[in-house]
Amino acid sequence: MRSALILFFSFSLFFSAQAQYRESSKGGGGSFTDKIYFGGGGGFSGGSNYINVSLSPLVGYKITERFSSGVQLSYQYVRFNSYRANNYGGGPFMRFNFTQKFFTYAQYEYMNYGLLTLPPDTGPRFDFNSLFVGLGYSEPIGKNVAFNITALYNLLYKDGTQSPYDSPLVFRVGIVAGLF
Repeated sequence: MRSALILFFSFSLFFSAQAQYRESSKGGGGSFTDKIYFGGGGGFSGGSNYINVSLSPLVGYKITERFSSGVQLSYQYVRFNSYRANNYGGGPFMRFNFTQKFFTYAQYEYMNYGLLTLPPDTGPRFDFNSLFVGLGYSEPIGKNVAFNITALYNLLYKDGTQSPYDSPLVFRVGIVAGLF
């Protein structure tokens, strides 16, 4: 059962949508509020006996035209038959666009997650720390919208025990708005 849950969790991470907004600078340094952007991601997967809903809002600050940093929060609700779990966490991130289409990404993530229990959140909970690093690609699909795919590797991943992830490799796919 745990393998099935980890597989479903992996698919929900892979297919989670991400969106973020960032003003392009039009000359000058811009004001503090012009350099702040908001966004986030979300995901949904489900079936007749399974539901996984996730939300990941973020706020970032554009330090330079190509480098930004911020914080992203995460919440996940998982239901398998009558068993439920609420998982939450978050952490800081950094993004560097080395071309208009390619970027590097790093994020520290703290995740507090529980095993699926009935009633919800009555079983053991675990703390898990991740340090994701990787590369991403953005393909424009509209005036200020791009398709975004990121391949991340968790440097703190060990053997998968007491981990919300079944592999050190995590893919994120979604839509990014406001980069251009």
